[in-house]
Amino acid sequence: MKIKKILVWNYLLTFRKIVKDFHPENRQIIGNTGWLFVGKVFRLFISLCMGTLVARYLGPDKFGTLQYALAFSSFFLPLSTSQMGKIVTRDLVQKPVSKDKILGTAFLVQIIGGILAATLSITFIKIIYPQSSYIHLLVAIVAIKFIFNSFQPIENWFESQVKSKFQVLASNLAFVIITIIKIFLIVFKAPLFLFASIISLETIIYATGLIFYYQLDHQNIRNWRTDFQSMKDLIREAYPQFLSTTAILIYASLDQVMLGSMVGHSSIGIYSSAVILCESLSFLPLIISSSLYPSMIKAQSLSKSTYRKKLQKIYDFTSLLAYAIIILIVPLSGFLIKLLYGDNYQLASPILSIYIFTSLFTFQGEVMSNWIVTEGLQHLNLYAKLIGLAANIMLNLLLIPMHQGIGAAIATLVSASLANYFCFLFWKKTRENAILTTKALFLPLRLLTLLKRN
Repeated sequence: MKIKKILVWNYLLTFRKIVKDFHPENRQIIGNTGWLFVGKVFRLFISLCMGTLVARYLGPDKFGTLQYALAFSSFFLPLSTSQMGKIVTRDLVQKPVSKDKILGTAFLVQIIGGILAATLSITFIKIIYPQSSYIHLLVAIVAIKFIFNSFQPIENWFESQVKSKFQVLASNLAFVIITIIKIFLIVFKAPLFLFASIISLETIIYATGLIFYYQLDHQNIRNWRTDFQSMKDLIREAYPQFLSTTAILIYASLDQVMLGSMVGHSSIGIYSSAVILCESLSFLPLIISSSLYPSMIKAQSLSKSTYRKKLQKIYDFTSLLAYAIIILIVPLSGFLIKLLYGDNYQLASPILSIYIFTSLFTFQGEVMSNWIVTEGLQHLNLYAKLIGLAANIMLNLLLIPMHQGIGAAIATLVSASLANYFCFLFWKKTRENAILTTKALFLPLRLLTLLKRN
C-alpha cells in the first residue's frame, strides 16, 4: 500500500510539472482555457443526460434512424464550414488590421458552401436511399443547419482575440433553450422528425448569439467586406484541409451508414450510444488546441528548440488526458451503458471498450492538425486522411458482416491510428513532429522511468 501511495504521489507531481510547463505565463490564455472548460463541462453532463433520455425514449430502432440521417448529412458538413477556421484565425492573428476583409470573405465562402451542402445532401439521400421518404425528410431538416454555419468566422475572431467566453455564452444560450425544448418533446411524446428539427434550430440560435456578442464586443458586422482575390487565396489554401476533413467525417460516419445498410437501423442505435459517449469527451483536446493555437503561431518565429518544447508539452498533456479517460472508461463500460441507456443498449458495452482507444490518436490528431496548418502542410494531412478513409472502408466491409458494431469499432480504431499518427512517420516533412507524438503516446513508460529514477 505504501509503494502504491508513493507511485501515485510521484505521478501527481509529474502531472503537476507537465501542467505547469504546459501553461505559458500569459494569464489570458489560462482564462480562455477556463472559459472553454467550464462551458464544455457544463454541456457535457447535461447533453449526456438529455442524449440518453432521447435514446431511451426513441429506442434503438428510431434512435438509429435519427443517427443514420445525421451520419449521412455529416458527409457534406465540411462544405458548410469550408474547413478554413484555423486559416482564418491565423490570418486574424497575423493581420488584425484586415479583420473586416478576412471575416467578410470567409463568411461569403461559407454561406455559398452551406447552400451547396444542403442541396447535395438532399439530392444524394434520394439517390442512395430511394425507398424511404421519411429518411429524406429527416436529412432535409438537418441540412438546414448548414446554411447557418456560415457565421463560424465570428468564432475565429473570438479565438484570435483569446475571448472564447463570448463563444461559450452564445453556445450555452442555444444549448439551454434546446435542452428545454427536448424535455417538452419527450414529455409530450413528440414524433421523430421534431427531434431532427431541434438540431437545426440549435445552430440558428447559436448563430444569432454569436452575432449579438460580436456586436456587444464593439464590433460591427456591417463593416465586413469581400475581396475576391482573398477569396481565391483562401479557397486555394483551405481546400486540402477541406478534403482531409471530408475524409475524416466520411470515415467517422461511414461505419454508421454501412451498419444501417448491412445490418439495420437498430444496430446503428446501439453503436451510436457508445460513439456518442466517447465523442462527448473530445472537447478536451479542442480546448487545449483552441486556446494555445495563437501562441503556437507566435512560437513558430522563436527558436526551434522553444517551438519543439511547446509542442511536446501539448502532445504530452493530450496524451495524459486520453490515457486517463481510457483507464476510467474501460472497466466501467458495462455499468455506464446500462446506467445511461438502459438494458436495450447493453450490447454497446464491448463497442465502447474498443472505441474509447481511438481517443489516443484523435486527441493527438487535433494538435497535429494545428501544427500542419501553421507549417502550411495541409496536403500531407489530406493524404493521411485519404489513407485512413480507404482503410476504414475496407475494414468495415470485412469486419461488419462478421462482428457488426464491434467490427465497425475496430475499423475506426485502426483507421484513426493511420490517419492521425502512422502516416506522418513516413513523410520527411512531418517525421520530426510525429516523433514528438510518439513520445507522447509512450508517456506511461516515460513516467515509469521517471518514477524508477526517483
